[in-house]
Amino acid sequence: MTERTQLHQARRLVVKIGSALLTNDGRGLDVEALGLWVDQMAALVKQGVELVVVSSGSVAEGMSRLGWKQRPEQLHELQAAAAVGQMGLVQTWELSLNATAFIPPRFC
Repeated sequence: MTERTQLHQARRLVVKIGSALLTNDGRGLDVEALGLWVDQMAALVKQGVELVVVSSGSVAEGMSRLGWKQRPEQLHELQAAAAVGQMGLVQTWELSLNATAFIPPRFC
């Protein structure tokens, strides 16, 4: 069985979406791009696939909320940006997922 066949037969997929795919070059979340990901996920859910999404983007969202123009290098600054951005990231995912009306978000 080929990998492609295995993928098509999978009932559960884990999808990792990195910061480069969710942000505007590190200047906060790209809500439109996130919406496109949600549309694709909704199509998979309609096909009966269970999805687990692992999302980056909290540091970039935190930088945007804190008004920082450059990505910090110090660990404590990265942690602060991630902490501030995490709620915005979750809220943005939740709003986009709720718009599909059939993907109940569960955040861990």
